[in-house]
Amino acid sequence: MFPTAETSLDTIAVYEHDAIKFVGQYARECEPDACDIPGEQLVVLAVRWFLNTHDRWSEAYVRRLANALQQRLARFVAMELIDDSPDPEKSLLWALKNKRPRSTDKTAKADKKSKEVVHKKRVAAKKKKRKKYRKSIRVQELRALINYFRDKADGFSLWTAGYLLIASRIGWRPGEIVALRREGYLLRAQAEKHSNGRGLAGTCEVDISAYPEWVVARIDQWIADIGKWGERYEGLWNLRVVMNARLATACKSLGIRRVSTYTLRHFAISCMKRSGFSRSEIAVLVNHATNRTASEKYGKARSGIKRAKKMLRFQGTRLDLVRDEARPYRAKVEAPPTYAAPP
Repeated sequence: MFPTAETSLDTIAVYEHDAIKFVGQYARECEPDACDIPGEQLVVLAVRWFLNTHDRWSEAYVRRLANALQQRLARFVAMELIDDSPDPEKSLLWALKNKRPRSTDKTAKADKKSKEVVHKKRVAAKKKKRKKYRKSIRVQELRALINYFRDKADGFSLWTAGYLLIASRIGWRPGEIVALRREGYLLRAQAEKHSNGRGLAGTCEVDISAYPEWVVARIDQWIADIGKWGERYEGLWNLRVVMNARLATACKSLGIRRVSTYTLRHFAISCMKRSGFSRSEIAVLVNHATNRTASEKYGKARSGIKRAKKMLRFQGTRLDLVRDEARPYRAKVEAPPTYAAPP
């Protein structure tokens, strides 16, 4: 048998003070005629009030007050001024130890947990409801989308049509395209995924010197309007959200599966494959650190269109930065049929 820990005299004095203070609080709040009630009976009433009052005190205060009231009630029981029930379910001393009131801490934790559960359910429902963007689009569908926005003829729709034309050719991420700038005949943008080792360089870059001057002029006008529309929709992130919403509406009107701005990256890489660019050249154009990513995770060549390779040029020095991690293609060789020997 382990020895029972003894309560120090200082602790007994603190508990006594806490119990007297709490009984006084009960009398002020619940018993206007407390002066006519015997002291021991007032303690019993205060204990019952304490046990039935939930979500009012902290967990630490509930524990301390329960010990204080238990000490004072036990003294009256020992003095035979109070008869405590031998039945544990009816004993106040047992309840002070085993059925203490619910603290605000536990309620707060339960509320927080409940809110977290509700939040997780809402997030899961949104994810389930949200449709994934397509990773491919047919040329006819892309042309239909471009014509849809051109026919609208308002400023933002025409700018969106320009976005579709540019994004479906250079294949950069949506956030990189809306950060586009031109320096000479180089289109450049800050790379979105360079710090995590997935980007080739800190800046995306492509040479458009093969394009006619009138096309370059239109690109300049489109770039100049980025700031206007970004300000209109309170930031470039919101601008992309609005574009995706407009694309969803357009797809619904045209009766085609929904596409997003990221779908155009897949389409552009498919066109690069169809046009005869090597894996490493595609990595340079779309700013991939390795020549494996585009070949394994992006669209197939058959879903793109063939374009003249000279329309997308790049600096040869960037080609040396690409890591060669592409897995060689091995055609499946079917084993010759085997025949069972005749019996």
